[in-house]
Amino acid sequence: MASLLTTAEKATCNNAMDDLHDTFARDVTVFKDAEVTVSSPTQSYNTIYGNAGATTPITYTPQSSTVSARLLYGKNYTDDYFASSQSNSQLKIFLPEGEVRMIIKAADYSTLAAAKRIQFDNQKFAINSDFRAHGVFGVKFYTLYLKPVS
Repeated sequence: MASLLTTAEKATCNNAMDDLHDTFARDVTVFKDAEVTVSSPTQSYNTIYGNAGATTPITYTPQSSTVSARLLYGKNYTDDYFASSQSNSQLKIFLPEGEVRMIIKAADYSTLAAAKRIQFDNQKFAINSDFRAHGVFGVKFYTLYLKPVS
């Protein structure tokens, strides 16, 4: 089937979307489960029979990385942001106050899929939705929603 756009035009559109993301994205820190390292003090350590009362040292190494994301903080949308209050609009857009919409590049999906906490602006957040893929000519970005945690 013929396309209305050439491959070069599609690449130009994709590059424009990447430029948009790079312009408005900020760095956020993504925390995953800590890496657990269990080491015994000696090779002859026996957990069942030997060294009664001795403990096996367990080390937790935090796992974090940084990704770039576009963020939108939730606010009160009862005002006339999307539709006139005088019209009978069926447009119902609601992002609760405190919730954050986050858009990431598709390449960062695997990093965020295993995330336990996300931190930016001195606040911690947890993922509160599924990942929604979108893009002009294929999956370029993912949108997800975050809720604040204390």
